Amino acid sequence: MTTFLRELAASQSVSQAASAVGLSRQSAYKLRDRLVGTPFALGWEVALEAGITQLAHAMLDRAINGVEVPHYYKGELVGTSRQYDERLAIWIAANPWKVGRHQLAREYSAKGFDELLQRIETGPLDWTDDEAGREGAEALRRARTYQGALEGWYGSNA
Repeated sequence: MTTFLRELAASQSVSQAASAVGLSRQSAYKLRDRLVGTPFALGWEVALEAGITQLAHAMLDRAINGVEVPHYYKGELVGTSRQYDERLAIWIAANPWKVGRHQLAREYSAKGFDELLQRIETGPLDWTDDEAGREGAEALRRARTYQGALEGWYGSNA
């Protein structure tokens, strides 16, 4: 499980991570669905949070610094110009909570993905009664099962 989660964090591809551990993509999703509310399910979210963070940084960089656009004439580069996407900057400013996944995943990624992976590797599949993460795991399970039909991971579909 930890090898899968490390690969998922690195590649942001469920197919690639599953292949790395000898599973199919469908088997990986079935495992996640079977283990909703467990440390593994939280690890999945934290692994994907790493990619969303990278995307958010790239979006912010593009909104602030723009992109350099080459200009060609008769097949030769004659110059460049910088273009900015104001709509992207406005959207980021108006929706900061949509740039990322579940808040609980953000909190765990801040505390340390390696600690969570160690817990998954050495601990039981479910949270123990004395673990502080139990309440958080239950909140994640509720958010995923009850709000899933109305709201995606990235915020409201409206």
